[in-house]
Formats: sequence, C-alpha cells, structure tokens
Amino acid sequence: MSLPLIVTGMHRSGTSLIASLMKVIGVELGDRLYQADCFNVKGYFEDLDFLEFQRSLLQESCPPGDPGWPDWGWTEQESLNVDHFQTGLATAQGLIDSRKAQGGLWGWKDPRTSLMLDFWQELLPEARYLFVYRLPWDVVDSILRLNSGIFSQRPDYAIRSWAYYNRHILDFYRRYPDRCLLVNINALLSQPTQLVKLLETKLNLAVKSELDDRAFQTIYDPNLFQQLPIDRPLVRFLQHPELPYLSILEELDWTADLPSNFAPQPHSDSLPLEIYPLWLHHEAVQAKIQLETLANSASGLGEIQAECDRLRTHIAWMETSKFWKLKVKWSELKGAVARSINLKSSQL
Repeated sequence: MSLPLIVTGMHRSGTSLIASLMKVIGVELGDRLYQADCFNVKGYFEDLDFLEFQRSLLQESCPPGDPGWPDWGWTEQESLNVDHFQTGLATAQGLIDSRKAQGGLWGWKDPRTSLMLDFWQELLPEARYLFVYRLPWDVVDSILRLNSGIFSQRPDYAIRSWAYYNRHILDFYRRYPDRCLLVNINALLSQPTQLVKLLETKLNLAVKSELDDRAFQTIYDPNLFQQLPIDRPLVRFLQHPELPYLSILEELDWTADLPSNFAPQPHSDSLPLEIYPLWLHHEAVQAKIQLETLANSASGLGEIQAECDRLRTHIAWMETSKFWKLKVKWSELKGAVARSINLKSSQL
C-alpha cells in the first residue's frame, strides 16, 4: 500500500533533522534532494520537484508588491491568494503520481507545505502529517545567524513568519487530529525513540523500529542546534504579555503530542515594551566590546608569536655563524682544559 507522510513546520525549526530520521526508518523522501550547504551541512532532505513547485506557487499567490518574503509565502498583509493554488493542481497530481508509483511509505519535507495543507489534503486524503515546532526565539536566532535576505534588514519578519506558519499548523491539526503528529524539536532531541512509537501507535504507520539512541547520535550534531538561555533579552522580550508569541507557543504545547518543557517566566516584573530596544542595544554593545577585547588579545598573541619566531630565526643564524662555531669550540677547549687540571690535581 502506498501511503504518504508529509513533514513540515516553520523554517529553521528542525524539519531537516526530522526528515533525516524519517529516511532512516524507511520513508522514501525522493531521489533528487536539495544539496547541503553552509546553512545546513547535514542536508535539507527536500525533494527538489516539490520544493520548486511550492516555492513558485506561493510566490505567485502573494499580494503583488507587498513587502515580506514571498519565497516563504509570507508578506506583511498575510493574505495568500489560496484560490490561485488551483492553477497548480495538474502539476501537483503529476508529482504525486510519480512518487506514488514507487509504493510503500513515501513523502516529502518542505516548510512551505505548512501554508498549503488544505491544498494537499484534497489531493491526498489518506496522507499523514508530521508537524515540527521550535521555541520562537531559537527560530529567530537561527534565521538571523544566516545573515541573508530581507531578514538582515527586517529581523521582525522572522518572528512574524514563525507565528504565521504555526497558526496554519494549529488550525489544520484541530480539524484533522487523527492524521497529524505535532512534536517540539527540543523534546524530541531528549527522547528520539518516542517519535517512532507515535508514528506506529497514533498514525498506524509501519516503519522500521531501528532508531535507537546510538543511531540517533550519528545523525544529530548538538553543535548545529543551539538554544538561547532563558535570561537573554530576546527571550524575555518575545514572552511579553502584549505580544502574541508566548500564547501561540503555549497553544502549541497544549496541543502537541510531544510538547516542549518550556516554563514561561513570570510577567509580574515585565519591563515596558519601549525598554527592550535599549536593552537589546546594550547587549549588542557588550557583544561588540567582547569581540574587540578578543581581537586585541588575539593581536597581542600574534605579536608574541612573531617575536618568538624572530628569536628562533636569530638563534638559528647564530648557530650557523663562524663566531658561534668559534665560541662553541672555545667553550669546548676551556672545558677540556678545566677537566685536565682537575684530573692532575686529583692525582697529586
């Protein structure tokens, strides 16, 4: 029986890691995958045909001229023309047929699918969905570290996109709970084998149960998945009660099959919103000072290393010079004379 499993979630939320796990347990994700790069050295595990199709359709469905990032299907108006999706029905069916013919458990991974769930549900009513979410500040931090695209100029687009994507996921999950799994990536990292159990018990998928902790460690690199400390200004700022992001996170945790263990900080001592830009600026200044200090330290070490190299060169030159050789011979002669005198004295 051919059964599709669709992996999706907000960009930079751990969907690539989840997809790599799905591949290990027997889900066929496609033969032509998007290549790994410096932004995702382990690979994206995205079928290029599905990726390019969804990217193009979302770009065309965004309001023309509206600021944002149409590549992800998000613009400031947040008003995708979903009716335009119908123009892609024939192409989408062709993609499905090409993959479905292989039989077995198959699927694809692309964050953009989060905004096209109803479109795919009409074409694949038997599909199962694996949704991944991550703490909002960690997503923002990961996106800004890329230092690319419009997000370098408008960092607020990162958090607004996070909210937009996850609202779509929550809406779909409420309507089709029996076909969906919603997992927090941080919780999954602490108990990876739990995902296999959920796939088997809730979604009734016949997967390879070979994902033990040792196999997981060969896939997961903790150095590539950072979490911000809870006392960072960005973390506290995005939990502010006047902003919607904490409530969305709480709703995700309440709905999830594998929720995060994040405990929000008390709001009784929350600073006014206008304070946070100054706080964040202060943090940036401190980071710059630390970098300058490190740079100066590195410069000092460089000067010491250069002096050591100079002395080694000078010593090497001295050891090859005639003066040095005469001095060595003179020292050897003085030593021999001294030993001879000492020997004669001992014989008297």
